[in-house]
Amino acid sequence: MSKKENWDDKWPEENLEYIYSCPICQTGESELLLGNLVDNAFQVAPGKWNLYQCQHCKSAYLNPRPDGESIHKAYGTYYTHEMSSKEKPLSDKVGLIRKLRRQLANGYYNYHHGTDRQPSTRLGAWLLLCYPKFRKQANAQFRYLEKPRPGQKLLDVGCGNGDYLVVAAEAGWKVKGVEPDPKALEVARSRGLEVVQGSIDEIARTGELFDVITMSHVIEHVHYPVHFVKQAYECLKPGGILYIDTPNIESFGAKRFGRSWRGIESPRHLTLFSELGLRTALKNSGFNAITYFSRPEVRKSIALKSYRIEQEMSPYDERLKAMSLKDTLRCYIPRPYNREEFLTLVASKD
Repeated sequence: MSKKENWDDKWPEENLEYIYSCPICQTGESELLLGNLVDNAFQVAPGKWNLYQCQHCKSAYLNPRPDGESIHKAYGTYYTHEMSSKEKPLSDKVGLIRKLRRQLANGYYNYHHGTDRQPSTRLGAWLLLCYPKFRKQANAQFRYLEKPRPGQKLLDVGCGNGDYLVVAAEAGWKVKGVEPDPKALEVARSRGLEVVQGSIDEIARTGELFDVITMSHVIEHVHYPVHFVKQAYECLKPGGILYIDTPNIESFGAKRFGRSWRGIESPRHLTLFSELGLRTALKNSGFNAITYFSRPEVRKSIALKSYRIEQEMSPYDERLKAMSLKDTLRCYIPRPYNREEFLTLVASKD
């Protein structure tokens, strides 16, 4: 049986949860946004799903959805189950231009983010300030965090295979992760990282506090996202920072591609936030100072993956390397941060 034929199977009724109010703002007014959604991202989860949009905060949520006991069945194949390839050392055969680029980039990372990457030149710390695109990509890679002071602690919630923990540790953070997926957990621990199995609840029970908590493409996967944010608030030291990156249901891509938008990913994405919904969850949890970041560099990648899905292909099928000219040009149209593909922010605890 092909993966796509799984879509005609049903998720067991006894493992479904029905939602009677918005998981974010708790209001009961909603309308069907997209019906009969399938797992067209990884093609492993059975069933067809309905996505409703809250008429108050404009966030969207699956209803019904897999319960906490069965959701693991939707992660039979997932990108966090393997270790990402690290940047390869430069060989002697590499041209001088490429070597210089690496040296300049490493010089920038070392000075501004606290790493010790080699080969490097201090010139990069200043020269690359003149290249906004590079600066934005570097800041996104380090999740918009300043260099840590000695001993400062960072928790990555839903750390997956530990890719970001490796980067954060390289920058000088004392790192810890928490991850519910046993396969991803095994990969992370094989890298020598300290990772707890479970969710942020396991960390909250210990009373341990952190200077920074990061959640990259995690909050959309959890059943009770407001509780999730409140737990993060409790696990932060006074003045601590919370970083969140999550798909934006009100993005340009969501409107253009609809059910084919890469950010849908049913049934793993249980809740898809609007800017209002995410801001509401943060403020109701105690966070006040919130700073948003635009990430235009991801537009083309998300659009291409969505375009492939629209063509009934896997979003990762590289046989289709380009989308229509019209869709390509749309990626360069200026848009406000609350219409970008991701909602990316840092919020501080008073």
